[in-house]
Amino acid sequence: MERFELIDTKFSTADAEYPEITQIDGDVILKFKDWQEQDIEVFFADSIAFKWQMAEVLTPEERFDSCYEVVNSQWLQLHVDHEIISNTEGYKHYKFNFNELGVFEVLALAYTLKT
Repeated sequence: MERFELIDTKFSTADAEYPEITQIDGDVILKFKDWQEQDIEVFFADSIAFKWQMAEVLTPEERFDSCYEVVNSQWLQLHVDHEIISNTEGYKHYKFNFNELGVFEVLALAYTLKT
């Protein structure tokens, strides 16, 4: 069963502006202005999948303005089942909820806040 573990990203998606999503050579970059008008740039290493969805689908344990790691992710397992990655590679499913704007999800090895 999927679980949503809150992660401390050192930035907030609450009341952020609509994000810009870029893919370069298998890496994904997420850029947006936070509620204080500060530029936020998040780098996702070796991404194998990502999606932006305007329709929010939240579980009771999720907040609409927070960031999570999805543990026991069905989406991640799909990529393992199709032999795109293996269980031992350390990929994670990250979910970033942007209030009423939408939801960004990505499968990546890690993320880094670029400064």
